[in-house]
Amino acid sequence: MRLFDLGAALLFFGALSQQLELAQTGRDALTELAAHGYKLPSEDDPVRVFPALTSGKFSGGHAGGWRPGSIYLRQQPQGGLSASVYLRHELFHEVTHRSCGGRLPGWAEEAAAMHFSGELIGMLGAAAPADNELQSLKNHVQQGVELDAKDRLVLGRLLESSGWPSEPCAVSKALSDLLGVAFDASGDSAYLLISLLSGRTLESSGDQISHAPPGSLLKIPYAAALSQANPQVLGAELAASDTDKLLKRHQYFQAERYRLLLSPIKVQTLQYPPANQQAWRAYLGERSSIGNFALQASLPELALSMRAALLSKPDYFQGLSQNGLAPDSTLAGQSQLNKKLLRQLQAMSKTGTASSENGQPLVGHLLVAWPVSHPVYLAIFRQRGVSGATVLSQASPVLKNWQQQYPLRFAAVRVSLLTPTETSSWQAEADCPELQNQGSRFSVCGRFNIVSTARGSRSERVVRGILHQATEQRPTVLETDVDSYVDAVLAAEAQTLSGSARHAMRAVIAWNGSHGNHRHSDSESLCDTTHCMVFLGALPSDKPPHTSHIDRVLLQLLDTLATEARLNWLPFANGGDQRWHQQLSVQDLQRVFAENQILDIRRERRKDGELFIRLLYPDNEEVISCEIFRNTLKLPSCPDSVITTDNQAWQFQGIGAGHGLGLSIVRAQALAETGRNAEQILRDAYEQKR
Repeated sequence: MRLFDLGAALLFFGALSQQLELAQTGRDALTELAAHGYKLPSEDDPVRVFPALTSGKFSGGHAGGWRPGSIYLRQQPQGGLSASVYLRHELFHEVTHRSCGGRLPGWAEEAAAMHFSGELIGMLGAAAPADNELQSLKNHVQQGVELDAKDRLVLGRLLESSGWPSEPCAVSKALSDLLGVAFDASGDSAYLLISLLSGRTLESSGDQISHAPPGSLLKIPYAAALSQANPQVLGAELAASDTDKLLKRHQYFQAERYRLLLSPIKVQTLQYPPANQQAWRAYLGERSSIGNFALQASLPELALSMRAALLSKPDYFQGLSQNGLAPDSTLAGQSQLNKKLLRQLQAMSKTGTASSENGQPLVGHLLVAWPVSHPVYLAIFRQRGVSGATVLSQASPVLKNWQQQYPLRFAAVRVSLLTPTETSSWQAEADCPELQNQGSRFSVCGRFNIVSTARGSRSERVVRGILHQATEQRPTVLETDVDSYVDAVLAAEAQTLSGSARHAMRAVIAWNGSHGNHRHSDSESLCDTTHCMVFLGALPSDKPPHTSHIDRVLLQLLDTLATEARLNWLPFANGGDQRWHQQLSVQDLQRVFAENQILDIRRERRKDGELFIRLLYPDNEEVISCEIFRNTLKLPSCPDSVITTDNQAWQFQGIGAGHGLGLSIVRAQALAETGRNAEQILRDAYEQKR
């Protein structure tokens, strides 16, 4: 572009039009930028330079400002830099706007403008930034906050040593690696599905590491930290995401409970207690008084905090099932088809949006928990550059798939923990605080350590889920997800299984776990001993298993096989064809059963195929499950024959190990090694069998 054209592309007004040296500086700057390849203003589309007003954003310490097509300069700026330096700085913003189409992060554009303007000359020899100064700059960069004067000083010191690339729209890799990436550039979308009971991750996609402000999702732990509220009214306020009404409830706010609910989130600078009204608003997801977000979370951190809040005050959130139905709710404007899916799931939903300082959505979140009557699944979706409500369109196909893949009747297992240990010794981990609610105990990460003195149990184990105990006299019931239960039982009962035999066994355990509430009808739960399925939890040192969810097709097959055989429990055993023989003296047998005399022992099989042992005493008799009998005497399996020898000893004989019904672990592995798949192994074990 010729010099004359550059003059026409840069127009000065007011007193600035008389400063010829300033105009020459502008033309020289545009010439340099043209040489680097930037798109410049033209005679038809010029940039205009005005004297800065004495009030407004450019007052005080500001020496210049920029809006697309317009630059504002102080004629006598404060400090040691001239108006010419600030003109070069703002011209760089103008040509970047024309050339880069918003691709440059805000901090990078500011760094490039500082490097081009010449203002770094005044920082020569300055000391390197202190750690706290650098961390503050990193926080602002990663939260998309407009850099303040302190940030620019730190950035200038970094630029002095690192330099800046001259190519249009380029970013310094060294500084980008050092400062990190703003959350609005951390990936297009991601989601996470967890069991609300145990906190176990079931599915995930996209970036699970980057941190972002959750926006109004913070209203959920805020609400859970209220000591009292009308659930119906509170639910409506949450569905509408009404910040002002929620803030009026702050006199009931419990700061310590809020802090515990958010303890999984490591990156936070919330003030406890809030210092002013804007600090209160930060508790609900808005920017703090200094313009940044006081809390950022990865998706796993956010999911655990939301889980803890939902479990803490379950009644408070049922009104979120009206999100999309109520006219003032945040999802009211979304498509009817997507809202119908939420109704089919019987879901509670909450949106959250983090916006720029001028109101543009930077990242949107959508939380969905279902079913509303007793939530067992929790999903959080995150998408860049949109509002939380808009995320529903991206989430709907995933939710529809989960509706099929994760049927509610296979979501939970209740296990009656018969461990004879004081429940006060069942502790959450130090970095995993425990909370209580209406007779239930849960930890923010889902885990408990249990120290056990029960015979045959691990001395220490880890269980995942919620602990329920109605009274001290009744057993504690662990409510957990099916996958965690299956992993623990498989480790105790059939840890050597592999391949298709392992898949088949997992399906059997899952089916029994989901149908086994009749084993202890008083608490609608299974037990953790062998006449249910041995459940020992996990060792404290165990890493979370990387196992796929139970195959839905196999569960449906077991439904059919159980119906045909009229079974409400699918038995399995070690199996095998090895014959065994054991003998026990009369005195030892009487001591085991705490009886003075046992006259006879009879083996009985009932019409439904169950085996029982009848013990005859002088004054009465007792009938117990053969499985309990053989486990009490440590017999390999339920005996085929029971005889006495001259009233001196009892002899027991049998074949294989276990109770001998249903799926044989030994046979299942043998079938797998011959190429049988899981479906064929299950049919072999249960088809047309009683």
